[in-house]
Amino acid sequence: MPPELAKNHLPTLPAFTSNSQPATNNSFFSPPPGITTHLMPLTRPETALKWALRINGAITLTALVAVFMPLEWMAQTHNRLGMGPLPQAPIVEYLARTISAMYAIHGGLCFVLSTNVRRFGPVITYVATIEMLFAGLLLWIDAKAKMPALWIAMEAPTVIVVSGVILTLRLKARRAENA
Repeated sequence: MPPELAKNHLPTLPAFTSNSQPATNNSFFSPPPGITTHLMPLTRPETALKWALRINGAITLTALVAVFMPLEWMAQTHNRLGMGPLPQAPIVEYLARTISAMYAIHGGLCFVLSTNVRRFGPVITYVATIEMLFAGLLLWIDAKAKMPALWIAMEAPTVIVVSGVILTLRLKARRAENA
């Protein structure tokens, strides 16, 4: 532990389970032994990063609705977006529900990452970077699939902006940590 943190280190009491036994510190969300990320308050970039991840998580978690919605609703939405009737093949339903589930999983991941932006900093950097690359792939997929122009104009740029904000905040937070 760095000397500047050692003088501010406060002893912590062990957590207890319902049967009054000390809990083991093996939780995925707990910092490793010797790491005390909770002692220092979050910096402004870290707080902003936490909330950006939570907002992104909340929005992408709404895709869970599409995993369970009736296929008829999907067909109506498809038609209202000007893409004609929804093809009635099993692969269409499978892919629509699977991609919705993946977006919901991503939303959950964003919430987990927001619980400790210091500890999960490298993972946040990776996720934001890969999402920016994914946005380029989305642009190509949307164009190749001949998605409506508004869809193409909104989907990839939104992913680039959101992941760019998260990556920028993460890099600012890292600079503040190292300062």
